[in-house]
Amino acid sequence: MNASASDDRQALGKRWVEADGVHIDVRGLPPPAPLVAILELVGSIGDSTPVIVHHERDPQMLYPELAEIGWTAVRIDGAPGEVRLRLERGR
Repeated sequence: MNASASDDRQALGKRWVEADGVHIDVRGLPPPAPLVAILELVGSIGDSTPVIVHHERDPQMLYPELAEIGWTAVRIDGAPGEVRLRLERGR
């Protein structure tokens, strides 16, 4: 893999799937990469699969963007110093 492909994947955040949904870790990414990566991920989900966001701060700019596309965000318990959100498609 070349360096630019690795850089591109890093800019999208680390992603994995667990029983509670698709996780994305955007900690350490410079703005606006976390917002872009989260919106890209939720835009790619065609069903009601939740997205769990691991962030280092409260992403205030994300909430109106999610509302506009019919998603909601609820803060859930995470590791110390982490802002963890559960995003779900509106019902």
